[in-house]
Formats: sequence, C-alpha cells, structure tokens
Amino acid sequence: MPKSLFCFFIVLIFACKQKDTSAKKGIKSTRIYKKELLVKAQLTPKVIDTIWDVTKGIVDGRKFTLQRSQEIGLCVFDSKNDTVFVDSSYNSGAKFIDFNKDGYQDIWITRSENVPGVRGLLLYDKAVKTFKEVVGFDAFPAPEPIPGTKYYYSYHRSGCADMNWSSDLFYIDNFKPVKIGTINGYECGDDGIKDGVYIYKKRGENETLIRRLPIKTIDNYKEYKWGFIKSYWYRNYKLFK
Repeated sequence: MPKSLFCFFIVLIFACKQKDTSAKKGIKSTRIYKKELLVKAQLTPKVIDTIWDVTKGIVDGRKFTLQRSQEIGLCVFDSKNDTVFVDSSYNSGAKFIDFNKDGYQDIWITRSENVPGVRGLLLYDKAVKTFKEVVGFDAFPAPEPIPGTKYYYSYHRSGCADMNWSSDLFYIDNFKPVKIGTINGYECGDDGIKDGVYIYKKRGENETLIRRLPIKTIDNYKEYKWGFIKSYWYRNYKLFK
C-alpha cells in the first residue's frame, strides 16, 4: 500500500474515534444537565399567589408595606423588603393607626371570625425600630380605649343569642394584654346563674366578685348594655389597678 494512502486511513480512523468520543460526551452532559434542572424544579416549586392589596406607610422615618394575598395572607415588609410579620390567618384587612397614642403608627388588623370585632395588633417598638405582635390580642374583641389612660375594654358575646355577654378591662404590657377586670351580663335565665350584672376584679388566674347589679340596670342607659359598659369602665377603671 502506498505510504500516502496508509496515512489517509490512519487520519480518518482517528477523526472518527474523536467524533464518536465527543458525541458520547455530549449526550452524557445533556442528561446530567436535564437531571440538574429536574432537581432544581423540585426544590423550587412554583407558587401562584393573588395579591389583593398593598398599603404603604412611613413610621419613624422608615418605610413599611402591608401586603395581603390569597395564599400567604398578610405580610409586612420593611424598606429592605425583609419580612417583619407574616400570618395566613390575618387576611381580612390591615391599616396603619396609632393605637396606643404614643406618636407612632401601629398596624391594626381585622379578621373574619364568628365572634364580631376580633382584631390583631402589631405595635411599633421604637427601641428596635420595627413592629411586634401583641400575642393574645384577639381574645379581646371590639377593643376600645379609655381616653387619657393606658386601659382598654372589650365586648364579646357569651351565648344565648347575645343575651349573655362579657366585657374585659385590660392594658398592654411588654406586648401582651393583661386582664384586670371583667363584667359578665346574664339575661337569658337558663345558664344556672341568676340574671344580673356581675363585676369581677382579676389578678392572674384569681378573680374576686366586687359587685352585683340587677340586669335591669342596663335599661337606664341610652345605648343599653354597651352604654353601661362604657360608663362603668370610664368611671371605675381605677378600682382595678
């Protein structure tokens, strides 16, 4: 065989092997790449969420954003988009108000519950310059402030089509509500308790009955039981300190 023809066959065989090796490497790389994509897709599933509304506010010179969405619920973000608060149970509404009248806006949260007036509350903590949740605040429905004091009172139904009811006197200490008094009203006649207004002083788990009034007492107020509750706490909150 001529030397030139022999060299041609050697070059051709070498080229085919190199092409075959490159092709195999290419197939292997593609499979690995597809596997990596599959793993990545499993680790980061797509979440489709519907944003209902966004409210922005400036508190203590800092920007905060309230965002309500269908899947996640309520989220509070700071100016760096870091999450300050998130809870899927809070999804009815949220706004900035100065609840404790300290000059800083707080976050007032409404919730859809069987008990009317259930609220959530995030107070602004100027020491750390962010918001903190008042844990247990939703146990005090329809909270109202007593002007010029640190005290609040609530109202909630206690059964019998709202003919049995309660109101708690409380204040907030270290981002927790502290109950110090309760008014229980009974006007249903079927609870094993004589109809009347029972007023208790609270200290932790202990309670002391300090007064009992006829249930007809509430008839003397223009706003009925709500007028009585407001008037009593306004005039007597100091007795429960």
